[in-house]
Amino acid sequence: MNHAVIPAPARFEAGDRQGFAFRPGTTVAYADAPIAPLVERFCAQVTRRTGLRLTPAPGRRPPDEPSVTIELSAAHEPGGLPAPAGLSPDGGDPAAEHYLLVIEDGRVVLRAAEPAGVARGLTTLLQLVASGTEEFRVPAVRILDGPRYAWRGLSLDVARTFFTVEEIRRVIDLLELYKLNVLHLHLTDDQAWPLAVGRPAAGPEPGTPFYRDEDLRDLVGYAADRFVTIVPEVDTPGHTAALLGLRPDLKSGRNEVEYEFLPGHRRRAVWLDPELPATFELMEQVLAGVAAIFPGPYLHIGADEPRGMPDEDYVSYVRRLRRLVGVLGKQPLGWQESARAGLGLDDVVQLWLTGIDLPASAPPHVRAQVEAELTLARRDAEAAAEASVPVIASPLGHCYLDVPYADPPADADADTDVEADAGQADRYGRLGLRIYAPKTLAESFRWEPAETLGPGRAAQIAGVEAAIWAETISGFDDLSFLLLPRLPGVAHRAWSDPRHGDWAGHRDRLARHGRLWAQDSLTYFRAASVDWA
Repeated sequence: MNHAVIPAPARFEAGDRQGFAFRPGTTVAYADAPIAPLVERFCAQVTRRTGLRLTPAPGRRPPDEPSVTIELSAAHEPGGLPAPAGLSPDGGDPAAEHYLLVIEDGRVVLRAAEPAGVARGLTTLLQLVASGTEEFRVPAVRILDGPRYAWRGLSLDVARTFFTVEEIRRVIDLLELYKLNVLHLHLTDDQAWPLAVGRPAAGPEPGTPFYRDEDLRDLVGYAADRFVTIVPEVDTPGHTAALLGLRPDLKSGRNEVEYEFLPGHRRRAVWLDPELPATFELMEQVLAGVAAIFPGPYLHIGADEPRGMPDEDYVSYVRRLRRLVGVLGKQPLGWQESARAGLGLDDVVQLWLTGIDLPASAPPHVRAQVEAELTLARRDAEAAAEASVPVIASPLGHCYLDVPYADPPADADADTDVEADAGQADRYGRLGLRIYAPKTLAESFRWEPAETLGPGRAAQIAGVEAAIWAETISGFDDLSFLLLPRLPGVAHRAWSDPRHGDWAGHRDRLARHGRLWAQDSLTYFRAASVDWA
């Protein structure tokens, strides 16, 4: 398929008739008030990316006038595509994102049964216009499209590195561009507790960044306007050193310990003690506060890496936390370790640890530790498979975007300024966790979500989610450098038919997206394996 649309559409049929040329004043006609904001935003984006000013026009245009026409009606439900697999993050109809886009004979017609389908179709049209020729012509084509999986997301770590509301909005814009519909906010960790709820009455210390409730509600609304659902994660019982630092009343005398993870190697572990009354008094308050801010049906409980915590305490804690989530009217979602507490019909598991490629320099004790953790992880995956619960696929080797790049950087050229080239070299050398072996873009791209749980378990895969962890990130430019160009590849796996899964085709489409990122002032890795010119 010779086009630059990412993710690749389900069906893309090139036509032999005249295409469409966008010109100043091109009319974008529509008759349905609910999609007015979508049309206004599309026109604004085309202007920003091309300089062309389009004309939004409520009402239908004469058939002989070159125009873009958007038709929203249940009668326009695009048939011929299967319903998306898995879980809808907002609890709605997974098929709402289906659309039909026809470009021929000097007209563009977009049809969908729901506003979400209109939004996805306009994103495709925007990519065709903005990543094509300078004449802003789009070829004659018929696109019938809809997602493979209903849940397609990015987990963003805002605890290890604080990102402002405006920076998170820019991430949401990127999700919209690649038809991703979940922003999973990893809100808390050992390094920080950037929530207002759960803090002592005195509040945060001066200069400590945190998210006010109104900040998070603002993000919820901004995301919803772009058909992105924010799934909040409060990560407990482990990863809670920051919380215990704020709340000494959560220290029981046994939940801050050193433990031996390998002979001669000790680590410090912190965890919330289920036997301490103050633990669940606080967690009831925290979860209720978070549930009141985020209206979506899912609440992520974390529950990963319970290192140093006795097994029986971990099981007791996770089971009680799930019950609290259920009382709040939410459905619990946890990392794969949560399977150790048993799994019920309402549980959802996010699978991440399916293997770790270590660098050749990894010392023997690290290799032994990783193998021990992989043994436990395999049991977790088996437990999830046996329980037949929905699984969100986030395998580290393909979905963790803090794995270092292995492709060499592209050589500097006449269009690359010295400062930008120096920034590339600096970020290439320091970003990404060095415990992971570097991976090329092609290696990261080549995987099949349906195989995540093993043979015969494809039906359990409920969605796909990338994850970006911020241990090596110091600011937004670092973040975008690690997100791009790999995030569009995860989006492709989540949306597109696996028959469109060849790296060569994706690489060619990817090459034309550098200009979109540059227009958005997004720093990205100019890998030598992609012909960005």
